Amino acid sequence: MHPSVLLLLLCSWSASSHSLPPKEVPLLPSMNKSAIIDEMLCLLENEDASLDKQLATPTCIRCTNCACNNTDEFIEQLDKLESPCMKIVKSDMTKLRNNCSILKKKSAHENSCTEIRADFLKFRSNLEEFLKWLIRTNNCRNIVRDESDLVGSSESSCSLLQKYCRDRL
Repeated sequence: MHPSVLLLLLCSWSASSHSLPPKEVPLLPSMNKSAIIDEMLCLLENEDASLDKQLATPTCIRCTNCACNNTDEFIEQLDKLESPCMKIVKSDMTKLRNNCSILKKKSAHENSCTEIRADFLKFRSNLEEFLKWLIRTNNCRNIVRDESDLVGSSESSCSLLQKYCRDRL
């Protein structure tokens, strides 16, 4: 093949890749997105289980009528934990509450939503079960995080674990 034809083909290929619609242009690593709930589950799974705290935890985990109250209770209890990763989970719960319709609805039956005092293992187990239930309801699946959301995050000591969680997903 003549060198000028090769050069022309190369240039046209390069130019055409820049004119693709944004949907078809591959994401740059800095724009990598991950589903927040999946990442939260990974962070919870890898959290030190030896936390010696008694926390309130909802008991009606898969009850639509209690979803809003459960979210508020989980956020309140996560606020009591000092772990950088749990601070991220708390922040993500707040983001879910603000973006998932099922978590915004206060229920007339909210008085039937109960909670117990439990150790961190039980709290974590209930929160994981709640998050998995949210995934199954398909109300919050499309909520993602840009890595740019984490730039300058004060929870940087958790960044390696977050990277591990993302790589695993």
